[in-house]
Amino acid sequence: MATIQSVLEDVKDSVQDSAQRLEGRAAVEAGKAFAKQQHKTMALLADQQKELQSIRQELKKVRKQRQGGGFPWTLVLLAGSVYALYRSNPEVRDQIDGLLGRIDPGLKGNLARAGDAVKDAASDVMDGKSPSDAVKRAGGELQRAGEKAVDGAKDAAADLQQDAQAKTQDIKQDAQIKADGLKADAKDAANGSK
Repeated sequence: MATIQSVLEDVKDSVQDSAQRLEGRAAVEAGKAFAKQQHKTMALLADQQKELQSIRQELKKVRKQRQGGGFPWTLVLLAGSVYALYRSNPEVRDQIDGLLGRIDPGLKGNLARAGDAVKDAASDVMDGKSPSDAVKRAGGELQRAGEKAVDGAKDAAADLQQDAQAKTQDIKQDAQIKADGLKADAKDAANGSK
């Protein structure tokens, strides 16, 4: 018969074997859990890398657009310079006023409003505000002025064409009358010599 001591030793050995097996299983499970967590982390990092690449590409596009397009500062500066020259140089002002006096009054109003819009844009820039609304307004007025100028040129061309056609018709009629007169004179002369 086994003694209590030997039974206790057997139980102790069984517990230790079980503990070692459990430790081994726990280590394997912990390794699996760690591997799964690393896999998830790697997937998350890959997604973030894709998003960062997408953001970089968008940023490059925005930079290209701003370099190639963007706000027309050159146009604002040019318009401001022309306005300053107009205000400071009487000869330039007289030439521009003379040109404006020859054009359609509606066109003159569009150009005056465009000039006011340029002044507003320059004022906005000086105040640190965005001049985009004033520049859009100036562009619209200039576009309308251009349309009116083109329409006026078309009307003038049509009038010139009508005048030319009328004069051509008059010349043809005069030539026909003279030709008929010469024919009649020639007939009379031929009949008179017989």
